[in-house]
Formats: sequence, C-alpha cells, structure tokens
Amino acid sequence: MNALAAGEAFFALGVTVFSALTLLLFNPRSAGVRWYALFQLCIAVWLFAQGMGFATGEWDTWRPWISGAVHLSPGFFLAFALMQTVRSLPYALGALGLGFALLPLDQHLVTMSYARPVLLTWTIGGWVLATALFVRIMRREPRSSAAERRLGRTLLLGIVMVMPIGILSSVLTRGSLGIYVMPLAMVWIQLLLFVGVARLRFYNIEVRAVRTGELAAAAAEQERLAVVGELSASLAHEIRNPLTGVRSLAQRLAEEEIPDDKRRRYASVILEEVGRVERLVTNLLGIAKRAPRLRDAGASTPLGPLFEDLGLLVAGRAEKAGVRLSLDARGLTAPGAREPLAQALLNLLLNAVAASPVGGTVSLAAREVSGGLEITVRDSGPGVPRDQRELIWEPFHTGGAGTGLGLAVVRRLSREEGWMAEVGDAPGGGAEFRIMIPRSSVPVTNPVSP
Repeated sequence: MNALAAGEAFFALGVTVFSALTLLLFNPRSAGVRWYALFQLCIAVWLFAQGMGFATGEWDTWRPWISGAVHLSPGFFLAFALMQTVRSLPYALGALGLGFALLPLDQHLVTMSYARPVLLTWTIGGWVLATALFVRIMRREPRSSAAERRLGRTLLLGIVMVMPIGILSSVLTRGSLGIYVMPLAMVWIQLLLFVGVARLRFYNIEVRAVRTGELAAAAAEQERLAVVGELSASLAHEIRNPLTGVRSLAQRLAEEEIPDDKRRRYASVILEEVGRVERLVTNLLGIAKRAPRLRDAGASTPLGPLFEDLGLLVAGRAEKAGVRLSLDARGLTAPGAREPLAQALLNLLLNAVAASPVGGTVSLAAREVSGGLEITVRDSGPGVPRDQRELIWEPFHTGGAGTGLGLAVVRRLSREEGWMAEVGDAPGGGAEFRIMIPRSSVPVTNPVSP
C-alpha cells in the first residue's frame, strides 16, 4: 500500500470528474462536450484503477485496467479532436477502433517482437496528431482574437510539455517518481483542457445579460436602428443588381437588331429579374408584419439555365470592362431554391468582373464533391490577402468603389440556406469564391433577412 500515491490518484480523479460534469452541465447537448466527456471517462478509469491498486495492493486485479485506460486515452483524445475539426463520426470511430485493435498487444494477449514500438508509435502519434488538429482549429477560427490565439497556444504548449515530462520522470526513476508526477500532471492537463474548452469555443454557451432601466432601452433602440439601417442598405443593393442587368438587356432590345428567339429570351430574363425585385419588396413587407418566410424543402435548381440567365445579366458589364465570361454547369442540379442561389451568384459574378483587369476572365463552374455540390466563381484580379479574407464578408467593408454589401449578402444567404461560403486563391492567380451546397442542407431561420 502507498497512501500518498493513492491519495494523489483519487484527487486527480475528483478533478477529472468535476471538469467533465461541469462542462456537461453547462451545455449537455454539445457534441464536442460529449466527446470530451468520453475522453475524461477514460482518464477517470485509469486514475480510479491506479488509486485502488495503491490503496489495496492488489495489482494483479487493477493493472490491466490501468494499462488499458492509458493505452486507449490517445484514441479518445484523437476522436475528440477529429470531431472538432473534420466533424466526421466515421473518422472518430476509426481512431477509437484502432486503439481497441491494438489493445491485445498492450494486454500481452498477443506476443510479438514489434509490439513495443507499435504501442509507442500509437501513444505518441495519437497525442501529437490530436494536438496538431487543435492547433488547426485555432488557426482557422475566424472570430478568434489575438489574445485568444495566444491563450490557445499557451494551453496546447502546457498539454504537450506535461506528458513528456511525466514520461521522462518515470523512465529516469524507473517508475518510482512517475507514480506521483503523472496524477498531478493529469490535474494540470484537466485544468488546461477545461479552460481551453470553455475559452476557445469547443462548446457553445449562450448567456444573455439582463439589462434594465434607461441603459437597456437605449441599447435596444441602437440595435434596432442598426438592423434597420443594414437591412435597408442590403435591400437597396440587391434591388440595384437585377435592375442593372435588366437595364442592359432592355438597352440591347431598344438599340440592336436581335433575332426573335433571343428577343424572347431577353424578355424572359427581364421578367424573371423584375419578379425577383418584386419578391424582395414583398419579403421586406413580410418582415414588417413579422410574417415568417416559407421554404420549399424539396426544391431543386438546374444549373444550366441558371448560369445562362446570370451570364446574360452580367454580359453587359463584362463587355464594358473587357472581361470574358466562362460558364460551365456540367448539366448538374443544385438542391435548393433558385432565387437565393441566383442572388448569391449574381453578387459574386459582379464582384469578380469588377476585380478583373481588361482581358481577364471570370469563370462560373459547378462540380460534384464529396457530400454535395461546389460552385466556384474565379476572377483574374489581384486576389484577396489572407488577413482580409474574413473582413470582406462584413457589411460595408470594401476595398474599392462598391458598397461593401455584396459579399455580406452572400454570407447571410449561405447561413440561411445551410451552405458554406469561403474564399481562396484561384489557380494561376486571382480570387476563387466557393459555395458548398450539401445534399441535405438545413436552412437557418432568420426573420430579419430580406
């Protein structure tokens, strides 16, 4: 028996259980917290078994539990990290499955000469890969401030350094010091993980402060005015875009000799865009009356006709700017309604034409990808600097003569329709905007969006 070592193990067990239960209490419906709790459960099993082994001296009973829990902990930690990054249940289950598949080597049920290096690779690889995934989370979190990123790096450094220190102390002292260091190291890790999970948004807690008196009234009025101002500017921007295309087509009808088939086509596009303006105004009236906007969950949009209509609307501006248009729908059909998709793509195309130099090319293309459909709009302009790739989605942020609302509308529509919109570098230079439409998108209800 070793009362001190047993006490440390049970103390670390208490900290671990408290950390997991507190986070579950804050947000029990968070998938990230539930996976974190599974990892904590694995650590708790190890600490409980170690405490019982030191308290009772019955090591033959508790040693397999200790060894098994320590062996599986990288798998649970890696599964937790995978659910935070790729959000793929098969990948997370695969990490756990690999840990369980190697468990017989750890339990000496299978005697192989390569067992020790395999187990060492699994342990180190699991912890390092999970840590790298968490680093990726911080780098890709657009809303993280510089202070949050510094905090995240400090937390990860603490987690990464504790494990080698504990293992090194065990090796140098042949385990005599490790039995005291490792439980305390786990207490430190639990504190770091708890702060990290709470501070770096691995789970989502929504807390609204109660404001009273004149301060609350003033804040509510300012918020209402800000929403009305942004909504009005957004609506004006969205009405102007189709009107510009309609004006261009109407001017061609008035000034050029156009065959009957093209004349009917132009008239059809004009009617469609005028109808869209009418629907935008109707949506605004519906907002004023607090009427919810209905969606057709089973709607689909053939991309060929849509791309042709968008090409006609943008052709006048592209010709004036000396920019060539390239359209490639590949005969695909997008899941979802036509109108929000047309609205988003028209904004992207107009921005792409404005960003491209004379002689440049703007391309609109679609392709099937894993999980859904991807639509890309590429230009031949200077591209978007990395430090601006999140700011450009904000309303009224513009680097040129525009209103800075086009991309804000694209981001809003993407959130409402369940798409994912992002920007990157186009092959050969320029910017590439991508809209990823999953096969089963879940729109977000937003009663203040036109």
